[in-house]
Amino acid sequence: MLTISKPLSAAQVRTYHAEEFSNARHNYYTQGEEIRGQWHGQLARQWGLSGDVQEAHVHRLADGRHPITGEMLVAHQTARTYTNERGEHVKTMEHRAGWDGTFSAPKSVSLTALVGGDARVTEAHRASVRVALDETERYVQARIGRNHPAETTGTWVAASFEHDSARPVDGYAAPQLHTHVVFFNVTERSTGETRALQPQELYKTQQYGTAIYRSELAARLTALGYDMERGPSGQPEIRGYSSAYLDASSPRRQQIQEHLDKAQRSGAGAAQIAAHQTREAKGHGSHDEMQRLHRALAEAHGQQPAVVVQGASDRARRGEHRVPQVTAHAAVTYARDRNLEREAVVDERALLRDALKRSMGDVTVDAIKAEFGQRVAAGQLIPVEQRPGVPGRAVTTPEMVRLERDTLQAMRTGQQAHAPLATSLTRQAVQVASPHLSVHQQEAVDRVLANRDRVVALEGVAGAGKTTALAAVREGAEWEGYRVEGFAPTSRAAQKL
Repeated sequence: MLTISKPLSAAQVRTYHAEEFSNARHNYYTQGEEIRGQWHGQLARQWGLSGDVQEAHVHRLADGRHPITGEMLVAHQTARTYTNERGEHVKTMEHRAGWDGTFSAPKSVSLTALVGGDARVTEAHRASVRVALDETERYVQARIGRNHPAETTGTWVAASFEHDSARPVDGYAAPQLHTHVVFFNVTERSTGETRALQPQELYKTQQYGTAIYRSELAARLTALGYDMERGPSGQPEIRGYSSAYLDASSPRRQQIQEHLDKAQRSGAGAAQIAAHQTREAKGHGSHDEMQRLHRALAEAHGQQPAVVVQGASDRARRGEHRVPQVTAHAAVTYARDRNLEREAVVDERALLRDALKRSMGDVTVDAIKAEFGQRVAAGQLIPVEQRPGVPGRAVTTPEMVRLERDTLQAMRTGQQAHAPLATSLTRQAVQVASPHLSVHQQEAVDRVLANRDRVVALEGVAGAGKTTALAAVREGAEWEGYRVEGFAPTSRAAQKL
């Protein structure tokens, strides 16, 4: 899966590059003392950055400078301290140098690649990361400032570093294939002007990036002869591993979960905090010693990695091919129905994400995107103009357009068509009986009760008190002799209502 960190300062990027990203001493299947990172992105190619990542280039980019010429590309924001509305003192970050996006392979994939020794699995991980990065880059935006919406540029410069071990737990570092991708805080507009990067849409693209990585990984491993299944979180896992072996090979995950349980927390954000709070300093065990521990654990569980690799080899040699269970057409149809069940317009990332989840291992990313494009061309999916500052496309369907038109027509036909819901005396009584309502809530209640339209909409941000106001509307309507019924799209919303 893909997780994106909080912003990193220039000092953090320099420190992480020296101690975490490029340092191979604690990678137990990497030969040498240094991990040669690889460049990625249109800006990297434009600036002539290719092949191995050089420390000097990383340092310049972290400072907001051109990696080759040293020219300042992004103006630094001076750190300052201010007091927020709760009276708390907040210190801003001096300069956002970049972000760390981490692609983590499922545990069974890591064991097959590293302990099982199948280098093709490692390459499948790398290729899947590249595809996910290419697609994620499309949503990169420039921060324009002065209340102007962000501008979609689709260009970044990023450096990827592949690692093969998890943080140690009691000195034991489990095999864990993952790739850190540092994308720097600079992008370029079509005018050639460089700007700082606006990260909000990248955070929104995390789930889509995860779906692409998982879908590509499952398809590539299936082509190698591996028998795939869905894990408990929807991740692609290679069949043939016992839960006991997977758990024994995941002490870090168990450590984080125990911390979350103790703190009574859950969710991805809480897990990231727990990971930081519980991580041990990387050990100094030799490569040979750590690999010996990995082999001993595998031997204690029946040499499962070797058996799995041999099974894939046998299936490939016999020419066995898995019969796809889901087509691109069925996957996109599922995603369309799921997302348009409660929304009139849906972001393309949500549709593609759910289609990829549905068809994982059966259909490639390109096939899903081709099916999506064919439906747009045929008018089955209708592009809708996005508001300024939102990248990509949003779509709806002809059926949804008809439904919206019917709703608007019903609203127009019902305007000024009825007597007020409540008399002025009832409205006054409701006001007296509802002293807990704010002035704005009282105004809303009175306008609903006095309205003569068949359809009335009450709109407000989360926490504005809409449900509380509706309770007063209900009381007024019941005093007038109406029977009031509430309807909601989910069980939770219905319970709240």
